[in-house]
Amino acid sequence: MSSSDKITLYNAVICPYAQRAHITLREVDADFDIVDIDLLNKPEWYKEVNPELKVPTLTTEGQNLAESLIIIEYLNDRFPEKNLMPKKPLLRANVRFAIEWFGSKVNPHLYKCMLKFNDADAADAIEDYKKNTNAALASFNDLLMKQSEKGPYFLGEDFSLADIAIAPFLLRIFSFNDLFLDGYRFEAIESHPRLAQFIEGISSRPSIKDTYCGNEKYADILARKYNVKKN
Repeated sequence: MSSSDKITLYNAVICPYAQRAHITLREVDADFDIVDIDLLNKPEWYKEVNPELKVPTLTTEGQNLAESLIIIEYLNDRFPEKNLMPKKPLLRANVRFAIEWFGSKVNPHLYKCMLKFNDADAADAIEDYKKNTNAALASFNDLLMKQSEKGPYFLGEDFSLADIAIAPFLLRIFSFNDLFLDGYRFEAIESHPRLAQFIEGISSRPSIKDTYCGNEKYADILARKYNVKKN
């Protein structure tokens, strides 16, 4: 591999977007280096890599790529033999739709809850989070069933970018529940076997499990960034 082909991931272990890139690099068996960036104390030199100081950034083929979805699609294109996207155009569209749908319909509820976690109306915010996330996950089960009645992944037996893009956010939702809501479990998971199978499939996938920051580091960043702490 020439120096221009060398891959470097600028990563922050606590960042779900960066985890997307890390998972994909593991899945395609790429030879890569990792540089960890402290998101609460970003080094000045990182501006030369990414002027917006965001992670992830992927240095590859003499260029710095930003934005997690751009990066994971690039890696799929560079390593097509790993089949992280289906060949059929419609299925590829379904993968992209699932990523966008989850990001707009499921993810926002957790962040709204975190922002109000220490407010006077925190109890209402928590109940809204539970209710809205349950409803969104139940609707996501419909998307899963349209792809395949059995899992363990979004497309059924085939692991794809949909699983990679969604998993980091689901893991953080479950960590939040474990850390701050006494292990609350969504009714949608209990009542939808396909959804439960999907969650088990991605949670146990080594590339996902091994790149997750874990509850301790997640709790630390929530305390430092959002002042979310267990009472």
